[in-house]
Amino acid sequence: MHFTLHIIIVGLLSCLVMDLWQRVLKLTYGINPSDWKIIGRWFIQLILKQKVYNPNIENEKPYKNELLIGWIFHYFVGIIYSIGFFILMKFSNILEANLVDGLIFGLVTLVIPWFFMLPVLGKGFLALNTSRPLFISSLSIWSHVAIGIAIGLFFNLFGY
Repeated sequence: MHFTLHIIIVGLLSCLVMDLWQRVLKLTYGINPSDWKIIGRWFIQLILKQKVYNPNIENEKPYKNELLIGWIFHYFVGIIYSIGFFILMKFSNILEANLVDGLIFGLVTLVIPWFFMLPVLGKGFLALNTSRPLFISSLSIWSHVAIGIAIGLFFNLFGY
């Protein structure tokens, strides 16, 4: 049972590391962090309207509590990533709880923003429908590297 609590804690702390990383980027370079309000709006529309693809999500009418829902969804996804890492670590011996395997895992998880989240928000694969696809894609890299390394190191800290 303790591993379940560890998985949740690792997921939450790893998201926190990613969020702190994005705040460092904001303070040092003026780069805005992820907009969880838009993710909350997308998630609400997914539930209420079964609408996955919404290229005009930023222009849609806001929903009450969409920012809170976006943050909750973000941390939920962090827990899902933690579960995925744990499964690959404990049941298939593909990963170990360390910095390098965390980095690899973080890079693999880039398929989610690059090939799902950005496209369903109308930004295209690898953000190709934006004015700065390389910049936006690289922000995804650094955020996922941060969360992946944190997952690997936090599991290591828990002795896995």
